[in-house]
Amino acid sequence: MTSERDRLTRRQWITLMSAAGISGLAGCGSDGGDGGEDGGSDGEDGSGGSDGDGGDSGGESATFWAWNDPGLTPTREEQAEEFASMHDQVSEAGWENFPFENYLSQVTNSVSANTAPDSAALSVLWTPRFIDQGVAMDVEDAGLNPDDFVAAGRQNSSYDGTMGAVPWYVDCRMLGINRADFEEAGIEVPDRTYRPTWDEFAGWIDTLSSELDHGNGFSLPAGEGFDAFVLSNGGGYINDDATEGIINNDAAVGAAEFLQPKVVDEETVIARPTGATDTGIDDFLTGNAPMYYAGSWQVPRLQDSDVDWQFIPFPSGPNIADDISHTWSAGVFYMAPTAGDANEEIGQLWLEYVASEEVQARVTDEVGGFPGLKSAYETDTFQQTLEDEPRLETVEQEIENTKPFPSHPEVASMWNSVHTQAEALWQGDDIQTVLDQAAQEIEDVL
Repeated sequence: MTSERDRLTRRQWITLMSAAGISGLAGCGSDGGDGGEDGGSDGEDGSGGSDGDGGDSGGESATFWAWNDPGLTPTREEQAEEFASMHDQVSEAGWENFPFENYLSQVTNSVSANTAPDSAALSVLWTPRFIDQGVAMDVEDAGLNPDDFVAAGRQNSSYDGTMGAVPWYVDCRMLGINRADFEEAGIEVPDRTYRPTWDEFAGWIDTLSSELDHGNGFSLPAGEGFDAFVLSNGGGYINDDATEGIINNDAAVGAAEFLQPKVVDEETVIARPTGATDTGIDDFLTGNAPMYYAGSWQVPRLQDSDVDWQFIPFPSGPNIADDISHTWSAGVFYMAPTAGDANEEIGQLWLEYVASEEVQARVTDEVGGFPGLKSAYETDTFQQTLEDEPRLETVEQEIENTKPFPSHPEVASMWNSVHTQAEALWQGDDIQTVLDQAAQEIEDVL
């Protein structure tokens, strides 16, 4: 059963949302978080990464920017060193890392101040904005073919026909389950590729919460977790031609009607707000929840735990076929600025490096994401990673079922609107009224 520390008032939620913003999709690093909510918002402003050696001493210094993410920093530093050693025109390469809450403004301001980095890491919610502003290099100008990338990665990197970033990795969301808890509660542990219906999933929640001492069945992020149930019931934020908000349609209402009594009345589902100290994976690893809303990037942290874990596909809602469900795909993306006095030659070389088959094939083993490049899936390196960790079978299957975010410069505003309004659902407010408000706020930015 949820405790008082598991619940926040609507006022507290709005405060957290204002502070945390869209960190829910920005981190997605190997050090954990829920729904990618480990956006790396701590650390000192402008903390530098390692400089690459190698390269010609007469070359240029390459500067790359990212938000603080301890799970990604070691790999990024190794990549900077490798990148510099590969190019005579690069004398050294290093990272500058910024607190997440300052990062977007740092990148935006650097363009107007002519202090832009040679490449910048982007959240999925930011790429359309920079492409729309004309400051992100078209990957085709870097000699890359958009068709070489997986669908979700390509679409999340594009706006209005232009692919303006390279996906370092893509990810997906699933259910993480504690196999030992299932067995203790008398539930047969499902196969890693088995997709439950909402009704079956609800039965698991009821049984687990009643048979296990803590009284909880499932933990999810209050905002993005709601999104996943909307998507897995055939819904979304906006219609296909981006003229109408649809977060208040039957699919979304059905998702809210499914979740609200479990959070509010039965208290068998924990809804964690963005920015909360405890997240879904914390609930899972500490034994406070036998199931949680899991991200593929969390594999390294799960592997380091003592929990007997596995993934299964997200439950399928009544509005779509039983053999399919959908969640968001996000990841980490790199753009090369074409303004702000950035070195476009170095930026292009970095995009080529990130998009290389060798770099892409290693990403699952290094940070837990999945390659953005199609051909990387056929490499011996990637196939060995799957052989070494068979629990990734679920990710391999579900990457194909992910949905890209709406390709719109104001997608971040949509995300914040839906997630801010979603907390009212977990306070017991009227579902249709709450979702109508979210839809109206979306339409206000279309």
